[in-house]
Amino acid sequence: MYAGLFCCKLRPVGRFTAMGLGGYMTVERSKTPVWTVHGCALGAALMLGACVSTGQGVSAANSGDAEFESAERALLASGVEAENAHNYENAINAFGNLYERRPGDVTVLAALLRNLRYGGRAGDAVNYVEQKAKPLLVDPQVNFEFAKAQLDAGRKMEALNTLRAVAAQMPENWQVHNAIGIAYDSIDQFDDAIVAYQLALKYSPNSAIVMNNLAISQAMAGRLQAAIQTLEDAAAINRTNTHIRQNLALLYAANGESDKARALAAMDLNAGDLETNLSFYRRFGGGGTP
Repeated sequence: MYAGLFCCKLRPVGRFTAMGLGGYMTVERSKTPVWTVHGCALGAALMLGACVSTGQGVSAANSGDAEFESAERALLASGVEAENAHNYENAINAFGNLYERRPGDVTVLAALLRNLRYGGRAGDAVNYVEQKAKPLLVDPQVNFEFAKAQLDAGRKMEALNTLRAVAAQMPENWQVHNAIGIAYDSIDQFDDAIVAYQLALKYSPNSAIVMNNLAISQAMAGRLQAAIQTLEDAAAINRTNTHIRQNLALLYAANGESDKARALAAMDLNAGDLETNLSFYRRFGGGGTP
C-alpha cells in the first residue's frame, strides 16, 4: 500500500506518536500519522535517525569489563539480545534490573529509555527520568533519549527545548538536528523543520532518513517541486529504498504526473496493490502546486 504523504494541501489528523526513531535502512519507526487531502487519507512516516548496532551502544562486549559481575553480564546479554529481536518488554526488564544494580550508568540508562520508547511506553521513560535520574541529563546521550521520549509522549514543546539543549551538547550530530526537524513538524512549523533537516544533511549528506523528512516538510510548506527534487535525489542515491520510491510516486501523483507515479509504484507493488494505489492517486492527482 502507499507509504507516504505529500502535498502542500495536506493537513494533519493524527500526529507523530512515534514508537521509535528509525535507523538508517532499519526502521525502528513511528506509527504512521494520518493526514487528509481533499477528503482522502494517507499515511506519512517521518523518520528519526538512530545508530544501528548491537544494543545501540550497549553491547555484549561490555560484559568483559572487570566491573561487571556475572549476574550483570547475564542481564546485559539478555537485554541486548531482546532488543535486537525487537522483544522490548524483555529488554526493558533486563536493562531495568541492570540499572538498579548499576545506578548512574548512563549507557545502561540510555538503553532502558530507548526500549521503553520502542515498546510504546515513552511516557514511562519520561517519568522514570524525572523521578529517578534527572541529574544524569547532563549526559548528552541520556538527554537525547529523554528528548525523543518526550516527543513520542506528545510533550512537543518540552521535547523541542530539550533537543535544543542536546544540540548544544552535540552540535554536529545529524540525528539530533533530524529530531529537531520532526519536533518542528509536529507543531506545524515546517519552515523551521526544513532548516533543521538541511543542517542534518550537512553532517550526513546522503541520509535517506533526513531527505525523506525534508521532502515531507517541503511539501507541507507548499514547496511541492522542491519536495519532488529532494526525493528524486534521494531515490538516485538510495536505489533500493522502497519507502523513498513510493513516497516519490505519491508526490508525482499529487503533481499530476500519473505516468511517473505508475512507473515507480509498479517497481514495488503487486498488481492488486498497484491498482489500489493508482486508484487512490487518481483521487487527488494534480492537486499540488509548484
